[in-house]
Amino acid sequence: MEGNARVLAHLAKKIYGEVAGSIMEYIIEKGEATDEELSKRLKLDINDVRRVLNLMFESHLVRYRRTRDEKIGWYIYYWAPTDEDVATILEDRKRKTLVLLKQRLEQERNNTYYVCPRCGEKYTFEEAVENMFKCIECGEVLESLDNTSVIEKLERAIELLQGYKPLGD
Repeated sequence: MEGNARVLAHLAKKIYGEVAGSIMEYIIEKGEATDEELSKRLKLDINDVRRVLNLMFESHLVRYRRTRDEKIGWYIYYWAPTDEDVATILEDRKRKTLVLLKQRLEQERNNTYYVCPRCGEKYTFEEAVENMFKCIECGEVLESLDNTSVIEKLERAIELLQGYKPLGD
């Protein structure tokens, strides 16, 4: 496997798990493959294969071409590794992750939380007031939750990710 292909296989496995890694390795080796071929050759459920392929497509790790089966009229999808530069894929993933982390940080900063000491269910202040500060799962009285450490971890993760340059840029 060449460098770019090796990175794609590693990314697929790390992001989406062993099944994705196996699928990526197979389509790298063959050039392209249908979902049915992948299911048979790798002995995987067809729905699992399709789910993973769609996830990898959304992350730009794979691409497809579509043809129509003239006999039955259904589309056949041929999946292949992406042509996109891996650095571009990583930069896009970094950008999306930063957006999610910043949204979560904003949410943590702007809300007061309460937690059930028995079952661990977490509530916003508004939810706690609605339920008269009692857990709707078990009835236990809710306790105030100090989310300072969560905020600090999110800030640190954002700081680290903003400073990260994929592939030695």
